[in-house]
This record gives sequence, C-alpha cells and structure tokens, in this order.
Amino acid sequence: MTRTSNYRAGSPARYLLVFIALGALCGTASASTLTVAGVDNIYGAGFGSTPGGAGSLPIAISLAGGDQILTFGITGGTNVCGSTWCVSFDNGGNFNDADGIGSASDMSNNALNSLSGISAAHAGFLTGVFESGTPSGSAPASLDFTAVGSTGFSSLSPLLDQTFFIGDGLTGDGSGSVQNFIVPTGATTLYLGFADACGHHGDATGCYADNVGSFEVAYSEIAGAPEPGTPGLLALAAAGLALLRRRAASR
Repeated sequence: MTRTSNYRAGSPARYLLVFIALGALCGTASASTLTVAGVDNIYGAGFGSTPGGAGSLPIAISLAGGDQILTFGITGGTNVCGSTWCVSFDNGGNFNDADGIGSASDMSNNALNSLSGISAAHAGFLTGVFESGTPSGSAPASLDFTAVGSTGFSSLSPLLDQTFFIGDGLTGDGSGSVQNFIVPTGATTLYLGFADACGHHGDATGCYADNVGSFEVAYSEIAGAPEPGTPGLLALAAAGLALLRRRAASR
C-alpha cells in the first residue's frame, strides 16, 4: 500500500513552506560579550592614546560589511548596586546603572579629537561611536539626550564620529523594548566607552582616575536585511503561490 502525503514534490503547500523559510533567512546575526570599564575613554576612539592621558582606550569592535543593526544588553559587571550592575564616576560616592541613573550629576562633553560632544540628564552611561578610520576634520553635530524621554528611542542612526547614548540597550531603564542602533554607511569599527570630564562638563582630558567598575556588554550584529515580519512573509508566500498557479495553468 502506498502512503500519500499533502506535501508532494511540487505541491503548492510545500512551496509555501519553502518561501516562508527563505524569507526568514534574509538576515543573519552574530552575538558576543565584552567588558567595558568605567575608565575607558570614548574620546580615544581610533587613536593610540587617550586625550591628556585620561583613562584607557575604549573597546573596539570590528564590523562586518553590509547593512547592519546592532542591539545591546548588560549581562553583568564588577559592582552591584541593588539588583543592577553599576559603575561610579566619583570613586564609589554615587553608583549609576548603564543608563546613568543614580549618577550625581548631568553631563555635557565638548567635541574633541574630531568626535562630537554629547549631553545627557545623567552621567556614567554606556557610550558608543562609529568610525571608518582615524577621525579627522570637523566633528559632527553633538547629540543631546537631556530631554525627558530622549533616551527611550526605538532606533537611533548616529553619524560617523558622532558619540551616542547606548545605556542598557532598552527603551526604559532596565525595562522596555530592545533598541536598534543603525550602523552608518562606511563604518568599519564601533567603539564602546564612557564620556567623562572634570565636574562632568567640558573636555574628556581628565578625571577618569576616580571611575570604578565595569559592565559586561552583550551585543548582536544583524547583517543584511532585518528578518521580515509576518505580513512580509505572507506576501512573499502569496507571490510564490501565484507564480506556481500561472505555471500550472500554462501547461
């Protein structure tokens, strides 16, 4: 007795599954974890030393080619503040989480080393910058995250050499949706570190020596087009079925 199946070779049902599978594979992702210390000076990005010898060089991540989206998460650290991993910018006087919540002050860094300045309502947050080589020339416009809700973006598209807020990678402080960071065209490296200055305002040329603690940062790099949502997959499948029907009718 021969057993029959609804998924015969060449049947529309089988091709439907194939089209859905192909659509789901449009984007590929890789993930890694690294340590970013409070002394890592974001304004040393792309250089052999930090400005004024302040702090340590930031962490460099080599990027793959093609369209990319990065996501981030905080998975650990060296200092625990309640139930959240924290760092301190004043030798333990005040601990803050990756969003800067708990810091003693707001912050505003000037442009330096051809990298943009950055301002925020809190200090001590995880900071990033994309580069295509050693920065040179005029710095891009500074980003301002001081307004209420300005760090709750769903996606952010920074320019090359433009320092930007990463925080804990979520739309809220320790909660919310995962944020997408769009890699600018031509970027080859992402640097992770912190923006600091004496009094939390000015040039990042000093006052990193009293920064303590670190964050364990998990990041995922999505290369190519992001995975389509259900509507896109259904449209792709419908197009495939229509093509098969037209071929069948022409026989």
